[in-house]
Formats: sequence, structure tokens, C-alpha cells
Amino acid sequence: MFFHSSRYVGEMPMSEAKKEFFRGARSAVPLLIGIIPFALVLGLAVREAGLTGAQCSFFSLSMLAGTAQLAAIQLYGAKASAIVIILTAMIVNLRYSMYSLSLCPILKERSFPERLFAAFCVSDQSYAVTVAEAESDPGNHFLPAFFLGASLTVFFVWVIGIFLGYNLETLIPAGMSLDFAIPLVFLFLLIPHLTGRDRQISALAGAVASVILVPRMPLQTGLLAAILVGIAAGISAGIIMREKDPVKEKDL
Repeated sequence: MFFHSSRYVGEMPMSEAKKEFFRGARSAVPLLIGIIPFALVLGLAVREAGLTGAQCSFFSLSMLAGTAQLAAIQLYGAKASAIVIILTAMIVNLRYSMYSLSLCPILKERSFPERLFAAFCVSDQSYAVTVAEAESDPGNHFLPAFFLGASLTVFFVWVIGIFLGYNLETLIPAGMSLDFAIPLVFLFLLIPHLTGRDRQISALAGAVASVILVPRMPLQTGLLAAILVGIAAGISAGIIMREKDPVKEKDL
């Protein structure tokens, strides 16, 4: 289990692993300030999209991927087809494949069910604090327990936040639309990451493509096409810039 180190079973007390678990949980607490408002907005969006309480429960418990969930619920509310919603969520979540590669050295000795559970509950926040801990203390053989503590803390707060947001509609005046909240959340998530010129080009290309394609393409496929245009533009810009100035590659 996550509370055992396969290298030190029988040699190190279980209390060490539990200590790492709770330390991982504490390390995620400062990041909850940004998670809670995000979860509340998603809960409100789920309700406005017409999902029932049971559907909201399944939606929030089955996937821990805020950006993809927001995109999916917006497409669902716009009556997009299931294939468009699924493909959009998969593309938005491609970053998790990079997370998996990065976490391999930490979780490689865990069993397959444990790695599968780790893949389910990993989040941007738990990944960030775990990788930072691995860099600061690479000899810590109980990093899986640290990772689990951070991941479960984020997961439970995320789910509770969605439930609260879903039920907040009773406090909002009838007729008041909250559709504006989703674009604001996306902007909040996007702006801090626009640090490289290739990322800025990607965001600009995606924005222009969405303005042009979303109203014109059928079955709400415009958003998916705009995402692909943005990704292609960012990758192309990065390649061109590296070819022109390899010395600055690390700054892109």
C-alpha cells in the first residue's frame, strides 16, 4: 500500500509514512484558496446546465480535472454531441500524460492498482507539491504517501466545493444568469501561464479561431477546432523560435 516503502518494509515504522501523508496534506492547504472558488463556479455551472443532483455527484466524483470539467459542462449546456465533449476533455487533459511520466520514478515500485488510483486522484496541485518535495528530498522513500495526502486533500475539497456550488443556486435571485463566471475562471487560469511568446501566440490563435469557428461550425465542434488551432500555433511558434535562437530555448 501507499503507506509502505517496498525498500524498507519492516525497517521503518508505519508512523513515518503517516507523517509523510499528513505532511503532504498540509502542503496542499495553501493551494485550496484557488481551488474553492473554482469548484463553487463549476457547481453553479453544473446546475445551470440542467444536471440533476445524482448526475452532479457522478460528474464530480468520477473526474478530478477542473479545466476539462468546465469545458465539458459548457459544451453540454450548449447541446454539443458526446464525442465532441469527450474529445475536448481529452485534449485539455493531455498535460496529465506529462505528469504521469514525471511521477514514474516516484510510483514505479507501487502495485498496478495503486498506480491506477494515483492516476485517478492526481491534480495540478498535488503534482506540483509532490515534484517540489521530490526535488528537495530525493531520498524520501515515502513520497507516495506524501503524494496521496496532497491528492486526497485536493480531491475532497474539490468535491465538497462542487456540491456547495450546486446548492448555492437557492441563494441567487431568480433570473440572474451566471454564464459570465466560466469565461472569467478560464481567464484567471490562463493569464498566469502566458509567460512565453509561444504560449501567447497559442492563446491568441485559439481565441481568434474560436471567435471565427464557434458560431459557424456544426454540433459545437468549433471549440474543439479552436483548441487544436491554438495547440498547433503554439507548437509551431516554439519550433520556429528555437531554430532562430537555440540559446533562449529554456525561456520559451
